[in-house]
Amino acid sequence: MDRFTLGKLLAAFLQVRPRLEAVARARTGNRALAEDLIQDTWFKLEAAQLDGPIDNPAGFIIQVANNTVTDHLRKERRRAEIDAELSELLWENADPVTPERALIDRERLAAVREALDELPQKTRDIFLMNRIDRIPHRRIAEMLGMSDNNVYYHVRRALERLAELRDDLAD
Repeated sequence: MDRFTLGKLLAAFLQVRPRLEAVARARTGNRALAEDLIQDTWFKLEAAQLDGPIDNPAGFIIQVANNTVTDHLRKERRRAEIDAELSELLWENADPVTPERALIDRERLAAVREALDELPQKTRDIFLMNRIDRIPHRRIAEMLGMSDNNVYYHVRRALERLAELRDDLAD
């Protein structure tokens, strides 16, 4: 992107930023997250490969910001669904503790350990950092020098494997 176009985008971005943050805060319910998403919007704008001139820079920026917030909310919704499934798999305790139930639970735990051991080392480490050590994706990304999306991919990959295991155990 040429410097002139980038300058036009920056001027428009600075003008609409307060409104973008207000909308993002209303949609996410979190001021800090809204600020992060609007910062991510700028990074996307700065890296954009444009085919031609932008006739309406403010409208373009608003659309990119809306897409950024929507994508984030969609990912969070999916993460919550996977977390609920995983929690159900790992923490269900509807049955009273009996010797049989204890044996079944030990077998399930062994199956979970085996499934985690079968994952690539990096995926397993990122998953354990996030789900066991409760380190947020963004912090893991910073620690490992990768993108937040890359961290999400690794965690999702592990969760999908555990969801497959859950389905296999239910059969």
